[in-house]
Amino acid sequence: MERILYHGSEFIINKPEYLNGNRHNDYGLGFYCTTNKELAKEWAAKRSGKGYINKYSLRDDRLKILDLTKPPYNGVLYWVSLLMHNRELSSNLRNNYPRELKYLEDNYLLNVNDYDVVIGYRADDSYFHFPEAFVRSEITLESLNSIFIAGNLGKQYVLISERVFKLIKFIDYQEVFGNSQEDYYKRKTGADKIFTDLLETDRYKKGVRLRDMVMDNE
Repeated sequence: MERILYHGSEFIINKPEYLNGNRHNDYGLGFYCTTNKELAKEWAAKRSGKGYINKYSLRDDRLKILDLTKPPYNGVLYWVSLLMHNRELSSNLRNNYPRELKYLEDNYLLNVNDYDVVIGYRADDSYFHFPEAFVRSEITLESLNSIFIAGNLGKQYVLISERVFKLIKFIDYQEVFGNSQEDYYKRKTGADKIFTDLLETDRYKKGVRLRDMVMDNE
C-alpha cells in the first residue's frame, strides 16, 4: 500500500535522515509524520506561525509495522508505557512514582526497534498531562481510555528503521502561514480545558487507578 505522509516543520526536508532527531519524542528516535495534512500544518506553524508541510510517499506493504491503534496492541497502557519510557519526565514523577513506572515497563513496554514503522497517537504539549495524571492516579483508567479512544489526539506515523528511510520518497512541499498556528492553539486550549474538567470530576470517581493495579500485582 502506498501512503502519502506529511511532516510539518520550520524547514524543507527533502531527505529525512536516519538516527537524526529527538530521542525523547513519544516513540523515541524517529521521523514523525502524519497522514492528516491539517495536523501537519499545525506542527509546521506552532512556533513562529509559519513553516512548511513536507509531502512524501511510502510503500509500506512489506514493512514491519507496530500499530498502536489496532489489536493486539491498541490498549491504552501500551501507549502510556512507551510515553513514560521515552519522554523526559519531571523529577516529581520519577522520584515519587517509581513502582507505577516499573509496573508499566515490566508489563506493557514494547520494543519499537523491532519494527520499521510505529503508528500511534500523539501526546505532545497539553495531551501529555493525561498520561502523567494517570501515573499519579489522579484520573482513572476508564477516563484515560475515553480520551484515547476519542481520537482527538491525532495519529503519528513514525519511521524507525534504517530500511524505511531508504524507501520514503520526497514529493514536494507547501508553505504554511498564521491560521494554522491559531488552529494549533485552539486544539491546545481545548485539551487544557478537558484536562482541568477531568481532574475535577475524577477526584471522587470510582474506577481503576494505576496504584490499584500495582498493589494487585505485588
